[in-house]
Amino acid sequence: MTIIKPFAALRPAKDKAAQVSAPSYDSTLRELSTHEIMRNPYSYLHVVKPYLHFKGEKKNPEKHFPLGLEYLNKFKTEKVLIKDEEPLFYIYRLIKGSVAYTSLIASASVDDYNNNLILKHENTLTEKQNELAEHIEFFSGLGNPVLLTYPDHNDIDEVINRTIINNSPEYNFISQDQLKHNLWPIHNKSDIEKIEQAFESVSHLYIADGHHRSAGCATYCQIMRKKTPNYTGQELFNFFPVCLIPFNKLHIFEYHRLVKDEAIVNSADFMDRIGMYFNVIPSGHVPVQPLIKREFGIYLNNDAYVLTLKPEFELELKGTLANLDVSIVEEFILRKIFKITDSKTDKRLSFIDGSRGLLTIQNAVDSGDFDLAITLYPTSISEVKQIADENLIMPPKSTWIEPKIRTGLVVYETF
Repeated sequence: MTIIKPFAALRPAKDKAAQVSAPSYDSTLRELSTHEIMRNPYSYLHVVKPYLHFKGEKKNPEKHFPLGLEYLNKFKTEKVLIKDEEPLFYIYRLIKGSVAYTSLIASASVDDYNNNLILKHENTLTEKQNELAEHIEFFSGLGNPVLLTYPDHNDIDEVINRTIINNSPEYNFISQDQLKHNLWPIHNKSDIEKIEQAFESVSHLYIADGHHRSAGCATYCQIMRKKTPNYTGQELFNFFPVCLIPFNKLHIFEYHRLVKDEAIVNSADFMDRIGMYFNVIPSGHVPVQPLIKREFGIYLNNDAYVLTLKPEFELELKGTLANLDVSIVEEFILRKIFKITDSKTDKRLSFIDGSRGLLTIQNAVDSGDFDLAITLYPTSISEVKQIADENLIMPPKSTWIEPKIRTGLVVYETF
């Protein structure tokens, strides 16, 4: 049994939704976030990334958070952001090309997260989750829901589909990155109850994207419970914002590896060392896109190769985790050949998601920024689910999952 509840969101006025909401840029795309706040005075990035106003400075909450709060209060005063008067569910649809991702925005229980009814498949960094908890505490809210996935459920689908068919979306806009966004608030009380009851029959939810955000919300909840010893469990700080999408509507891209180690890659025996573990087939002069599980590609010095693990090493793979394609790359290329023992911290290693295309990978190697690209087939949702069910942890950057929810479209406030 999982608890999913409606909440009264702080969200943009109808005519400001495109300006206020922003792509959820990660830390490697700082320049895009900086450009966004420079060109757009209403972007919610002014609230979540106020340090970008201070050129060249590292994050400093004591100095930077007050500026972000100024923007938040200004948006509220000017009715750029308006809070709903009652708790609602929100249907969010993102259209990318001909693919539509339809999901439900709601709040989930921190206790469910702590008790492993909301299952994880990635480790989190304590420093990063504490940073997020500090942000939530200072701003009393979070503007980027955690993406959760769940088994397909007819009752939930029925409410979502009927609402979309019978109502015009409250938000309907195309963002700068050419994605279309729609939002439908669910006001009908019986529909809200039907969704809550449907999730009570779901035994587990799975984090698809947002492990640090969910961990940060749990840390914040712990802080607030210490400050509120007589808490009932129903206070808003006991919940956190989520975007729920069923398994069959989730899309997982592969996560490729880029290695900077000229000495090893250009050594005379490099391909021989690869050949110790893999069958190697030359594949021209452009990177390989693996099309089946257990197929890998490498690209170096304008040459591409298809790799398959040799049968004797296939027999060594025991258990769910070892059989993941990303684990095979970790063990037989990164660890055995490059002696990379921690993919989270080794400076020679970088990652690039498959949604950015093979030309980006080719350019990264041909330019000399990296010496080797390792291309992979995507991890499946069934593998993600099995890893979470077994309480295992995937290697870093095992999945790039879409949809990516815009920041500031629906803000969860903790008061």
